[in-house]
Amino acid sequence: MQKGTFFYSQNFKNNMIQKITTTILMIGISTSAMSQLMIRGVVKDKSSETLPGAAVILQPSGQNAITDINGHFEIQYNEPMPVTIITSFIGYKTDTLKISDLPDQELTIKLSKSVELKQVDIKSRRESTSISTISTINTTTITQDELLKAACCNLSESFETNPTVDVNYSDAVTGAKQIQMLGLDGIYTQIQTENLPLIYGLSSAYGLGFTPGPWIESIQINKGIGSVINGYESITGQLNIELKKPQTAERFFINGYGNNEGRMELNLQTAHNFKHHISTELLAHGSMNNLKMDDDGDGFLNQPLAKQINLYNAWHVAIPGKLEGQLKIHAMYDNRIGGQKDFDYDRDYGKPTFYGVGIENKLFEVSTKTGTINPGKPYKSIALLTSSRLHQMDNFYGLKTYKGDQRSFYANTIYQTIIHDTRQYIRSGLCFRYNHFSEKTNEHAYYTNEIIPGIYTEYSYNDTKSVSFVAGIRADHHNTYGLFITPRIHFKYNFNQLTSLRLSTGTGWRTAHVFAENTSVFASSRQVIIADNLKPERAWNSGINFTKKFQLFAHDASFNADYYYTTFMNQVIVDLEDIHKIQFYNLDGRSYSHYVQAEINIEPVQNLLMRFSYKYNQVRTTVSDKLVDKALTPKDKALVNVAYSFNDKSWNLDATAKYTGLSRIPGGGTNDNGHVIPAHSKSFITLNAQLTKNFKKFSVYAGCENITNYTQKNPIIAAGEPFSDHFDASLIWGPLTGRMFYGGFRFTIK
Repeated sequence: MQKGTFFYSQNFKNNMIQKITTTILMIGISTSAMSQLMIRGVVKDKSSETLPGAAVILQPSGQNAITDINGHFEIQYNEPMPVTIITSFIGYKTDTLKISDLPDQELTIKLSKSVELKQVDIKSRRESTSISTISTINTTTITQDELLKAACCNLSESFETNPTVDVNYSDAVTGAKQIQMLGLDGIYTQIQTENLPLIYGLSSAYGLGFTPGPWIESIQINKGIGSVINGYESITGQLNIELKKPQTAERFFINGYGNNEGRMELNLQTAHNFKHHISTELLAHGSMNNLKMDDDGDGFLNQPLAKQINLYNAWHVAIPGKLEGQLKIHAMYDNRIGGQKDFDYDRDYGKPTFYGVGIENKLFEVSTKTGTINPGKPYKSIALLTSSRLHQMDNFYGLKTYKGDQRSFYANTIYQTIIHDTRQYIRSGLCFRYNHFSEKTNEHAYYTNEIIPGIYTEYSYNDTKSVSFVAGIRADHHNTYGLFITPRIHFKYNFNQLTSLRLSTGTGWRTAHVFAENTSVFASSRQVIIADNLKPERAWNSGINFTKKFQLFAHDASFNADYYYTTFMNQVIVDLEDIHKIQFYNLDGRSYSHYVQAEINIEPVQNLLMRFSYKYNQVRTTVSDKLVDKALTPKDKALVNVAYSFNDKSWNLDATAKYTGLSRIPGGGTNDNGHVIPAHSKSFITLNAQLTKNFKKFSVYAGCENITNYTQKNPIIAAGEPFSDHFDASLIWGPLTGRMFYGGFRFTIK
């Protein structure tokens, strides 16, 4: 953020906003966006019971899919007609279906048992978390079954049983959470919903709480550098959130949740399929927390009082053989009041009496997806994706204020075709991003306009047997910083169908918005110093992955190992080493991350699933002319997850234990006027457990988080002097709340 570059007059700002808002509305309304040429269907047996885990293969290309827990599949349609669909499942006769035209509805494929055995029951189960040996890019998929293993109230709580993504509190007063991936902060991970931008700009600090968990159908975690099709920002990885789809969502769904800390939530969903290939869904979320709790007795609330109203409406329209499109509208209001337990807004706001924190977010977003369908040449398609967003934020932290206004537009076109045959694909497109940010604090006003057109192309090869690779390059022009070239390469070799080795390397870049991405700076008395001429952050990421699936104890098992190295060419350093200052400046020296992770999934006895994972981070950054361990980043972590289902699946028991190692505390080892700041955090273990009872259409669940009751001691420095020069609530490395009990219910009409 540069004062000379980004400071504009108020008149210019107003004119730009009017022009861009008009453009966004015109483009957002007049365009739609996306094309995936898919054959969709369901696999059943002769008694109409669905078959999860069945293999569906498209010939002659060999493209394939595995049916989900409900027997559904979708497979990309990249061949000229006619095509042959081969479906197989253990214990059933292989079915061959030849189609000569693009199906205008979901296919139903029924299999017959190969041998009729009266007293043998053959069952199959799809993994709730699966690591692909087919995808060229290192991808882990979290399904809805995995999300139900914990109290997944929103996106920030969707990774409790996943070893790759870590979620931590950013400070002790706002309730904001942030992720870490490959040892680095979440700002270096591209977070999207259905390949459209989800968390960026003003949503960086609080956006993980804007997507309710019951809305999520699945999450794809791509480790390392991503595809150039999705943009230039992915450095350590990509999270793609798939929401429930209008054409396949439950007709009615309701979910209620409550815990002993006063948090209550209600989620409603309804979906309907009309005639003429039109479907819609409405998702509604409401939550609140009105209970003041101060377990550690420091005078500050454990969690802020909060309320959120969240609405989402999606429409899907298909013109068989010609066009498929989707329109989504999302509106959200989120309000939080925290700080000292005795703070009263009407009495204390703007006064140095009791310290209060107020967070208000208003977000409205419209996105579209449209794509062409060409039955004669199904491997050719054109797609358009658009997203328009208005986000306003109005916050206060004691006597400090921060107001933000973001107006953004995103468009991406994708053209796909083959070279000679379906082993070789080429995807190219044009993209455009516009971001306007208005940020105001007590002392400064910053206005940022980003106009970034881009072009990309990506070549992929897959011999369907052992070798596949993806090579892409994109060029983007930033209106302030000029041209950026972003190359990326992914390679995969399959030793056999169940064993794969992947290599990847490439670059990514992003522009930093220091206030929006570091709101914890306001939760302290530190002096904020921002250097002039902050440059875009740029980094190389390279990695290797090994995945092996095998049989152990007569059941399916898998082993996965990763190593990734990230090195920065430039980085905006957040320097907290002086306990009275927070400084932002360009990297002058080295900054890198070594990340190693190993994971094994086994089923030692029927219906008992176990996951073991360990990862080691070595993250070092040059701060104040010294190469030091990155602050508040644990060097090692471990996870054990156990899930047990009774034979009839009427009861599910899930438990997760996590170990977190030591991390360095910035400016630690000092005594600030009697307030001791330790040099390092402590290692600790947390344990969560949940029990679920399932009925035909109804389920109830109850659980406990942080059973070990471990919390960070004295998370707020100088809590008794919140308006002094010593106050700091931003040095968080451990849990802030102790043992928490919760319960809830789910009711579904398919």
